[in-house]
Amino acid sequence: MSIPAENHRKTVVPVVSRILSRLRPDESTPANSKNKPQVSDAGPGLDAEEPASSDRWPLPGLAPMTRVRTSFGDVHAVALRNGDLVKTRSGEFKPIVWLNRVLLDERFLAEKNDSNPIRIQAGAMGPATPTCDVLISPRQIVCPSPKSNLTERREAAQLLAKPGVTRIRETGLSYTMFHLGEAAEIHCDGMFLLLSPPTT
Repeated sequence: MSIPAENHRKTVVPVVSRILSRLRPDESTPANSKNKPQVSDAGPGLDAEEPASSDRWPLPGLAPMTRVRTSFGDVHAVALRNGDLVKTRSGEFKPIVWLNRVLLDERFLAEKNDSNPIRIQAGAMGPATPTCDVLISPRQIVCPSPKSNLTERREAAQLLAKPGVTRIRETGLSYTMFHLGEAAEIHCDGMFLLLSPPTT
């Protein structure tokens, strides 16, 4: 790929934990509730309510095996690098100008349910939309397309009421986040996802 792997930025759990320290439970939480997280497959009703602000995962991103259309073809998110050319809705290929990965460990994912990814099953949004199962952050924005049943942009977590959209409990996960220097909709396994530079 265009830039050596060692040049892309990677954020590991200890660093992201400091940045997102507000997401950790208060140390005064009773041991019984803190040390016995419920880790199981999420059903349709488990995410019906908005998570508390202290539990809300704030970052967008793509799970490792979610594929992005590039000038090389469809590339897994975990293999993307700065400088790779990504296909936008307009048909143009634009380079990745910033890329970061956040690694979450088993404890973090168990304690903070909202950090676990949303799975959109093949065809859940419309014919061949997506073309295969896609895992993305609950904060990732999903965009309408001619084949999808969406009428406006939505966070992935807002789609949990739809058949075929569920939360997956992971024991280890990385989210790949990147942007193209400006807000752009990119092609991802038959869907379009919005990527934007950070606002702060």
